[in-house]
Amino acid sequence: MLLNAILSTLLVITLVYLVLARMAAERLARTHHEQKCDFFAHHPVQAGDIVFLGDSITDGARWDELFPGLPVKNRGINADTTRGVLARLDSILPGQPAAIFLLIGTNDLPWFMFRSDRDILETYTAILERCRQESPNTQIFVQSILPRARGYAKRILRINAELERLAHRFGYTFVNLFPHFADAEGQIRPELSNDKLHLMAIGYDLWVEQIKPLIENLNSSTLSESRQTEGVL
Repeated sequence: MLLNAILSTLLVITLVYLVLARMAAERLARTHHEQKCDFFAHHPVQAGDIVFLGDSITDGARWDELFPGLPVKNRGINADTTRGVLARLDSILPGQPAAIFLLIGTNDLPWFMFRSDRDILETYTAILERCRQESPNTQIFVQSILPRARGYAKRILRINAELERLAHRFGYTFVNLFPHFADAEGQIRPELSNDKLHLMAIGYDLWVEQIKPLIENLNSSTLSESRQTEGVL
């Protein structure tokens, strides 16, 4: 009886600790999100910008160094979700950027987020609808969710298939990064990440390799349009 009481007490203490720890983590995430959004509001996206939009995986890159000389804007926020991106499009779409490279969704996947595939895809659809309505000339590149631990592989592949269909439905370009980053079991290749989620430098180099032709083509098109506007042949 005494042992059961002790075990029950320890279990309650552990659960309370986990709840408090999660609350503290969520509070820090909200504070960080507000700080980033405030910065973005004071440094708005401009016409002609190439925007990288997403969560910490996007935020972790120095896109201006990966694509020197180009008008790139990093709009990644640590721990962001599809809902978070949808909520902060007001700081992006009014600028009418040349392109948006969107990579979002991995933070919607853990069980404690309580988000079904349908919920995630509905939010993603709302993001793309706003892009089409509010910045119709912006080229949108829907990038597949990257692999992470093996337990997520089947769900990520399932959602990525839906994202590809969704991108085509809107007339946007789907960029399937997943197969370049995954091993045979569908988890992220060990040399690309030290935590099975975020990227090491080699991971960003691989990402750049996949999208560089799109950036180069975009840059050529933007320069061509600019010259036509200025009357230069």
